[in-house]
Amino acid sequence: MHDPYSSLTTFPSLPLLEYVEELFDVKATRPLAGFSFLCVQHLLASTGALIESLSRCGADLSRMQIVGKGYSTNEAVLGMLRDSGIRVLNPAFRGTADKPYDAILAEAVASALVHAQGESRTARGILLLDDGGHALSRAHGLFPPGFPITAVEQTTRGIRAANALPPRFPVINIGRSRAKLHLEAPLIAASMVHNLQQLLASGRNLFGDLNEVFLIGYGAVGRAVALRLRAQGYDVTVFDNAAEMRGAAAADGFPISDDLHTPFVRRCVVAASTGGVSFPAGLHGILQPGSVLVNMGSSDLEFAAWELREGEGVGAVYDTKSRELAGDDPEAPWDRHYQLTAEGGYRYLLKGGFPVDFDGGPDPIPPSAIQLTRALLLAGVLQASSETRLGVVKLDENVQQLIMDEYTRLASENH
Repeated sequence: MHDPYSSLTTFPSLPLLEYVEELFDVKATRPLAGFSFLCVQHLLASTGALIESLSRCGADLSRMQIVGKGYSTNEAVLGMLRDSGIRVLNPAFRGTADKPYDAILAEAVASALVHAQGESRTARGILLLDDGGHALSRAHGLFPPGFPITAVEQTTRGIRAANALPPRFPVINIGRSRAKLHLEAPLIAASMVHNLQQLLASGRNLFGDLNEVFLIGYGAVGRAVALRLRAQGYDVTVFDNAAEMRGAAAADGFPISDDLHTPFVRRCVVAASTGGVSFPAGLHGILQPGSVLVNMGSSDLEFAAWELREGEGVGAVYDTKSRELAGDDPEAPWDRHYQLTAEGGYRYLLKGGFPVDFDGGPDPIPPSAIQLTRALLLAGVLQASSETRLGVVKLDENVQQLIMDEYTRLASENH
C-alpha cells in the first residue's frame, strides 16, 4: 500500500521537550549517559522527537532498542529510527491473525530484554520506557531483585500491571498523572471520533447511516469520547462495570445501561474503551444485524478480536475504504474490516479490532498537542534515572505542574 507520508524526512520540533530539557539542565548534567534503553512505543513522528530529546539528555542510541506496535507504525518513522542506529523491532502477524497481538508483542519484548541484559553488564542499568506494562512485567520475572532497572509507564493499563507486582524497581507513573488524565484524554478522544467518522463515511455502502452509539468504559478517555460524540450529534448510551462510573455518566446526562444482556432495538456502533476484554463474541447476540464494533481502547483486546478474525465466522473482508478483498493479508489485520456472520445476522469489526485512531500517518494527534505526552514521558525518564523508591512512584508534582503551565501557554500562543 502506498504510504502518503513517505516523504517525511525530519521529526517535528517540540518546544515542550526543549523546555523540560532546560528544567533538568541536561546539557550540563547528561543524566541519561550510561543507561541501556528499552522502549515499547507507537512508532510515530512525535515519538522520534522524544528519542532525539533522550539523545540530547545523554542517551546512547546504540544502546537503545524500541519495540514498536505494528498497528500504529508509520513506515517512514520506522526507517528513520533504524537509520539512526537504534535496534527497532516491529512485530507483525505471520500466517494467521488468530492470536492476541499482545502475545506477539510479548515475544519481541522478551527478545529485547535478553539483548538489554547482555548490554547492561557495561551500563548503569536498564531504563524501560513502557506502554501497556509489557516490558516492566516481563522484566519483573526475568531480572532478580536488586538488578539495576527502572521504568516509566505511560498507560493506565500498565500502571494496573505494575501495581499487581511486588515492588522490585521504580516505576514512574505517567499513566495516571493529572496532566495525562485531564489534558491528554480529550486529545485522544478527538482523534478517535474523527477517524471513526471518516471510516463510517467511507463505508456507508456497508454500514449505512449509524447514529446510535453504545459506549463501554467511562474512564478518562471513555468520558471524553462520549462528550465528543454527543457534541457531534450521536445518541450515546453508556455502560461501565463500576456503579460509580455509571453514576458519573448519568450525572453528565447520558442514558445508562446497567448490564450487557439487554437486546438493542436499533443498529449501533459499539465503542469500547476499557483497556481489557469488554465485549467478547458471547455478547454479540444483543446487537441488531449491521452493528459495528469499534476499539477505542488498547491493542486488540476490547472484543477479543483474535477469536473473530479467522474461521467460518468471517463472511467477507474489506479494506479501510470498504472495498471487498479477494483474500486477506494476516500480517496487517488492522488495515481490514471484517464482516462477522452469526445466527441472527452479521456485524462488522472495524480495523481488525485494533484502535481506530491510527491510520498509518505520522501522528494521529497534531504534534503541537501530543507534545504534552512526550514531555511527560521525558520528565518521567529523567526522574527515573535517579529514582531509588521501589514500586509505582508519582511523577514529581512540581515538574508536572510546570509542564502543564508551559503547555497551556504554548497552546494559547498557537491560537
